[in-house]
Amino acid sequence: MHAGYRLGLVTSSIILGLTGCTPKLNMTAIEAEIKAEIERHGRRISLAEVRCPLNVVRQSGAYFRCVGTLKPEGEFTINVTQMDDAGTVNWDIPNSQIILNLVKLETSIQEDLAKRLTKRAIIDCGAVYRINQPGERFECQIVGGLDLGTEQLDAILVKVTPEGDLNWHEVRENNQVVDAASTSTTTSTSASESADTADSTRPATTPTGTPTRKIAGTREVERPRIAGDDD
Repeated sequence: MHAGYRLGLVTSSIILGLTGCTPKLNMTAIEAEIKAEIERHGRRISLAEVRCPLNVVRQSGAYFRCVGTLKPEGEFTINVTQMDDAGTVNWDIPNSQIILNLVKLETSIQEDLAKRLTKRAIIDCGAVYRINQPGERFECQIVGGLDLGTEQLDAILVKVTPEGDLNWHEVRENNQVVDAASTSTTTSTSASESADTADSTRPATTPTGTPTRKIAGTREVERPRIAGDDD
């Protein structure tokens, strides 16, 4: 079978706790930790930098944006929320035309299989983050396979359309790819809108404005709106 995937906000996040006497967050440490985690859990992802705003005061529930910059090019948004007044932050990466969140993809495939086949499956796409490359194909494994009675479903073949959307197809034990007509739509995001979070003393990596075109190949990327936005 074939299914489509609409990109949205990621479901995975990592908690970073920072303590100290200063009422402001240690942004250098946050930048370093986020960069290390993305590279550690990403498939062949190398970042030039993660750039966060300066002088962020500790405040439970407050949020800000950081910008991740890929090598050699491509920028994406990282949404950060303060979980308490002690410096603990929770961050996530919106799915976009730049970065794919495979945890969200795994969950969507699992839900799709459960709905159509009434069978539970554990999907493993091999990483947490992956660069969104139009035209690329990759497989997500079904852990232990999925017994369909007369045959076994072993993997899901994911195809990235030229527009950066995701379609997936079932791969049966005889390597047959089962397909059906379907379409998918992409919700684009970018790291271009940093005016509300970037400190004026630090040079902005992108112009401000809403929304802004980011160049990553020939793809247009727009950042997501977040509750509480006033820009």
